[in-house]
Amino acid sequence: MDWKELVRALDAETAQRFVVAARHVLDALLLEAERLEGLRTPPGRDYQRATLPRATPPGGWLRHDELRDTARRIGAAVASEKWTDGVVETLRFLAQLGALG
Repeated sequence: MDWKELVRALDAETAQRFVVAARHVLDALLLEAERLEGLRTPPGRDYQRATLPRATPPGGWLRHDELRDTARRIGAAVASEKWTDGVVETLRFLAQLGALG
């Protein structure tokens, strides 16, 4: 069963609430990322003994523009009241975060 089939099984009110909640989470992530960018200063590092972490999260790092694009697509789904599209976009986002498996 793919995501679109799963989403079609949801009633409109549930899908709407899910998409709106996901949009709030994305907005909070974007605001926090912008706030942290303004506060970030490089930490002190002993370059003679420094080791860089080599591990990345599953699926790689999410860039700020990827968050912004996802927020835009979910916002468009909210504005046009296409709740199933919004749920699918939210599920894609959660999959990118590694939250779905």
